[in-house]
Amino acid sequence: MSKNLATLLGFSAILLWSSLVGLLKKLSSLLGADYAVTLMYSLSTVILLIIFKIPNLKIIPKIYLIGASLLFLVYELCFSYAIALAQTSQQAIEISLVNYLWPSLTVAMLIIFKELKFSIFVIFGLMISMCGIVVIQTGNNQFSLITLWTHFMSNPISYILALMGAILWATYCVITRKYSQGHNPIALYFVLISVVLWTKLLMTHSIDTLPNIDFEVLPYLIAVGLATALGYAAWNIGIIKGNITFLVTLSYFSPIFSTLFSMLILQTVLSLEFWHGVYLVTLGSLVCWLSTSWEQIKPRIQKIKLQF
Repeated sequence: MSKNLATLLGFSAILLWSSLVGLLKKLSSLLGADYAVTLMYSLSTVILLIIFKIPNLKIIPKIYLIGASLLFLVYELCFSYAIALAQTSQQAIEISLVNYLWPSLTVAMLIIFKELKFSIFVIFGLMISMCGIVVIQTGNNQFSLITLWTHFMSNPISYILALMGAILWATYCVITRKYSQGHNPIALYFVLISVVLWTKLLMTHSIDTLPNIDFEVLPYLIAVGLATALGYAAWNIGIIKGNITFLVTLSYFSPIFSTLFSMLILQTVLSLEFWHGVYLVTLGSLVCWLSTSWEQIKPRIQKIKLQF
């Protein structure tokens, strides 16, 4: 496989993941949060087992396997239920953007784990991203702590889950980089998630209440299952065989892609102020990334200037 094709597949993963918010919210509105999340991960698990199979667990560091499995499991549950429990389509998009604080938080975690040197611009980037969340929450209103609190209290569980998810995913990324030794037991993670979800579902719901999968539900279920599974598969190919620097840069624009796809899927009109908040979340992530990557990027910029 050529490097360009692998990079294109990596980019397709970003687009696939960006569609998840809209698809999952649509599915949960048809089936309810528990059924939607359980069926989504069950289908994704089957697809990932076909693609990757269960890896040889003996060669994976045990501490990493246990720690990463728990982090990945809890993150996916936090993210999916945060979206599925959103009360409206716009709120689902808002909550997804809280989760998109993870790129900035990942840089902060890398500094905490002493994988990167501290830069004051990381703090600056985090503040920009948080300002974006505030702009989204206040909408057309002027900044007010009362407005923020009222907005948060309209659905505190979803907002808390989204923030927890962002922190957990940032931690997972750092742990994986530091201790994985190149292993990628993604199929195992999804098996664990599916087992936990089915156990929870059977303990809290009667089998008789399982919903019928009709022709209205089926397209969304297939779409969200494929987007989840194929997204991980394509990303894996992209970062191994493609241009990883280019893909990482594109991933920082995920809030924009995700908001656009969600708006189209959920047929929601977003205000100009909302988009301003989306751009601020994205800008904050880019500032964090540039602040720690500038020394690597600077020679390339100078080289480009010399060519002209």
